[in-house]
Amino acid sequence: MITVSPGVPECYDTISAALAAAPSGAVVNVASGQYRENLIVTKPVTIAAEDGPVQISPPHGCALTVAAALGLTGVAVHGNDQQEPAVVVTAGTMTATDCEFHGAAWTVVYALDQGSVELHHSRFSNPAGAGVVVTSPRGGVLDGCVLTELGTTGVVVAEHGVLEIRSGTIAQAEGNGICLNGHGQLTAERVTISRAAKPAVAVEQHSSATLKELSIQDTDGVGVYLASTAPTRLIDCAVDGAGADGVLIGGAEQVLLERCRVSRATGFGIRVAGRSGGVVRETTVDDIDGVGACVENGSRVEFERITAQQCTETGLSVRGGEQTVHGVRAERCGQIGVEIAGGRVWLHNVDVDGSGDAGVRVCAQAEATVQGCSVQNTTGPALSVADAEARFDDCEIYRSGADGVHVGSGGQLRMNRGRVRHCVGSGVVVMESGRAEIIGSELLDNTADGIRVHTTQAVSVRDCVARNNGGAGLRQMTSFTELSVSGFVSDNNKVADTRRTATARAEGSATSGSSSTTTAGEGSLKELASLVGLADVKREVTTLVNLNKMAKRRQEAGLSTPPMSRHLVFAGSPGTGKTTVARLYGKILAELGILTSGHLVEVARADLVADIIGGTAIKTTEAFNRALGGVLFIDEAYTLSSQSGGSGPDFGREAIDTLVKLMEDHRDEVAVIVAGYSREMHSFLATNPGLESRFSRTIEFANYTPDELVTIVRQQCDKHDYRLDESAAEVLRDYFTRIPKDGTFGNGRTARKIFERMVDRQASRLATATDASTADLTRLLDVDVDVAAIPE
Repeated sequence: MITVSPGVPECYDTISAALAAAPSGAVVNVASGQYRENLIVTKPVTIAAEDGPVQISPPHGCALTVAAALGLTGVAVHGNDQQEPAVVVTAGTMTATDCEFHGAAWTVVYALDQGSVELHHSRFSNPAGAGVVVTSPRGGVLDGCVLTELGTTGVVVAEHGVLEIRSGTIAQAEGNGICLNGHGQLTAERVTISRAAKPAVAVEQHSSATLKELSIQDTDGVGVYLASTAPTRLIDCAVDGAGADGVLIGGAEQVLLERCRVSRATGFGIRVAGRSGGVVRETTVDDIDGVGACVENGSRVEFERITAQQCTETGLSVRGGEQTVHGVRAERCGQIGVEIAGGRVWLHNVDVDGSGDAGVRVCAQAEATVQGCSVQNTTGPALSVADAEARFDDCEIYRSGADGVHVGSGGQLRMNRGRVRHCVGSGVVVMESGRAEIIGSELLDNTADGIRVHTTQAVSVRDCVARNNGGAGLRQMTSFTELSVSGFVSDNNKVADTRRTATARAEGSATSGSSSTTTAGEGSLKELASLVGLADVKREVTTLVNLNKMAKRRQEAGLSTPPMSRHLVFAGSPGTGKTTVARLYGKILAELGILTSGHLVEVARADLVADIIGGTAIKTTEAFNRALGGVLFIDEAYTLSSQSGGSGPDFGREAIDTLVKLMEDHRDEVAVIVAGYSREMHSFLATNPGLESRFSRTIEFANYTPDELVTIVRQQCDKHDYRLDESAAEVLRDYFTRIPKDGTFGNGRTARKIFERMVDRQASRLATATDASTADLTRLLDVDVDVAAIPE
C-alpha cells in the first residue's frame, strides 16, 4: 500500500510521485487535501481518498489522463483549463465510485480510442460544456450518476461510441440531456432528465438507442427528437412538460415507442414527419396544448392501441401517406377526435368520447377504411366526410351534438352495419355533391330525420331501419338525387317520409359511385400491372375491365348491353397471386361503378359447409350476403364437390346448389371467384349444370419463372430494409430453376419462405460479429441461402 500525505515522514508528497513509484495493481491512498497536479496513469492502479476530501485540481491542462486501468474512490477531479477536458481516457478502463468531476472546457470526461469508463454514483458539473463524451467503441457504463449545471449536453455518444446508462439524473443542461450521432450506440434505463434547453434526448444520423423507463421533465423545447436511420426504441418512457413537441420523429426509419406516455406538451404530443417509419404501440398522450399524435405525408408509422386525452386540438391526425391504426381512443379533445386529412388509412377499433368539431373527420382527398368505431358525446357531428372517401363498418354513434354522420361537399361515404342514436341533428345528412351508400344500419331516436338527402349525386339506402326519430325516417330534399332505396323500414317517426319517386331509382336497384368511365379503375389497374409476372392474367383482367367499361357506356347511351358474367374461375398452383388479383378485380369493378364497394370476402369449405342438415344453406347464405357489393372468393372450391371431412359430399353439393341460386338472385350485386388447381377446377364445374353457365371464363395462373421468383425475394428485401447481393441472386435463380414444379410447389410462398430463412441465417452469422456495419446488417449473401433446409 502506498500513501500520499504531504509533510508526513515516509509518505509521498504528491500523487504523481506515488504513481511513478507504484507497481502495477497498487493502491494509492491519498490524505485529505487539494492536489494541484496533472496526473497521467500508464499502469493499472487504484487511487482512493484515505480519511477525507481529496481534490485533484491543477491550474492548467488535463487534470487526469488515463491510458491504463484506473480505479478512483471518493476523489474529486476539477479541471480548470478552458480547452482541455478534466479527464481523458484513451486506453484501459477508468472505474470511478463516489467521485466528483467538474470541468471548465467543452467536456468534463472524454473517452476515446480504446478507453472506457465505468462511473458509479458520481457527480458531474460543467458550466462551460458537456458532462461525459464517449467516442470509443469500448465506451462503458454510467451507474447511478448525477450530471447537473451543464453548459451544453449532459451525455454525448458519437462516432462509434458505445455507452450504457443504468439509472441516474441529468438536470439543467443548456443543450441536450443525451445526444447521439454518428454511429453511436446507447442503452439507458431509469434515467431522469429535467430542465434541458434543447431536446432532452436527440438521436441523429446513424446512431441507435434503446431507452427504457426514461423520465423527461420540463424541457424548454422538444422532449425527444429522433432522426436516425438505425433502430431506436423507447419503452416505458415518459415525457412530462415539453415547451414544444413531446416526441418529434423527423426522418427516423426504425422507431419503436412502446408503453410510453407524453403529457403537458405544446404543439404535438407525438409528431411523425420527414418520411419516418416505425411503430407506436400502447402509448398515451395527455393534456396536450395542440395535437395529440400526428403523422405527416411521406411517413409510414403503425399505431397500435393509442390513447389521446385532453388535447386542445385533435387527438390523432393523419396527414397523408399510407397508415394503419389498430386501436385508438380519443377522449375530451377540443376540436377533433381522429382526423384523416389525406392519404390512405386503415383504422381498426376507434373509440372517441367527447370532442368539439367532430368525432372522426375524413377530408383532403383521403381514402379511409374504419372498422369497429364508437363515437359519443361530441359537440359537432360524430362522423364527417368531405372531399374524401370513407368506409365505416360496424360503427356505434351516440349522443352527437349535431348530425350523427355528415357527408359534405365531395364526400363519399359507405356505412355498413352502423347504429346512430340520440343525435341532436339527423342520423345521416348527405349535403350537396356528396355521395353515400348506407347498408344494414339503424337510425334511432334522433332529434331530426333519420336520413336527410340534399345532394344531386348517387345515394343508396339498403336494408336500413329508421325508428323514433323527431323528423322523417328518410327525407329527400331535392328531386334530382339518384336515390336507390330497398329493404328500408321507417317506423314511428314524427314526420312522414319524403321520397320524390319521380327521380328515385326503382326498388332494389344499385347506385354508381361515379358517373365517369374514362378514368375509373385506372388506379387499381396500375396496381395490377405492378405485380410480378402474371402477364396472361393481367391481359385477361384488362380485357374484362374494357368489356365492362363498354357495357357501362352503352347503358349510359341508351343502347342494349350484351349479357356478361363477372364471375370467374382462377385456376393454378398455390402462391401465384390469385387472392391478390381477386382483391384488385373487386376494386376495379367498384371504381367503375359496377359493384358498390368492391370489398373481398374470402372463404373456404369450412366457412360454407355445416355438419348438420340444413346448416350449410344458412352458412353459405351468410357468407354470400357479406360479399354483396363486392367479391366472394372461394379458395379450393373443388373441395365442395369432393369426399372430404366428416360431412360427406352431399353437404358440399348443398353449398354449391345454394351458391348457384344466390348468384342468379343477385347477379348484378356481386362477383364470385372460385379458385384452385386447374384439373380439380375443371371437375368442380362439371358437378352442377348451373356452374359452367355462370363461370364462363377461366383465367389460368401459371407458375412464376425463376427470374420472377428472384424478383419476389428482392421485393421482400426492399420491404424489410434488406439488400440482396448478386451472388445470392444467382444461387436463388439456380435453385428456382431446379426445384420441382409439382403440386407441393408454393410459388410466391416458397420465395417468401426462402427470404425468411435467409434472414434467420444472416442473423446467426452476424450475431457473434462485433464489427458488423449497417451495410452488413442489410445485405443478404449467398452463404445465407440454405435451400436444402427450406420446406416446400
